Amino acid sequence: MKKSIAIALGALFVAGTAFAAEEFATADANADGQVTVEEAAAAAPEITPEKFAAADANGDGTLSAEEYAAATAG
Repeated sequence: MKKSIAIALGALFVAGTAFAAEEFATADANADGQVTVEEAAAAAPEITPEKFAAADANGDGTLSAEEYAAATAG
């Protein structure tokens, strides 16, 4: 039983990770590996400039895949 649950959770994680990567690739309109505030606003209107700035953990003015996933989570 525990093994089945672990396998199911692993499958959900892989599917969620694949979805997040696909969502990031769609948002990254110029395919440079980073999402600008303009790209984020076009792909996910719920990401306001304030939310974008908060998600930009390293302060470089763009979102990495990890930062974008954090900004769109929830």
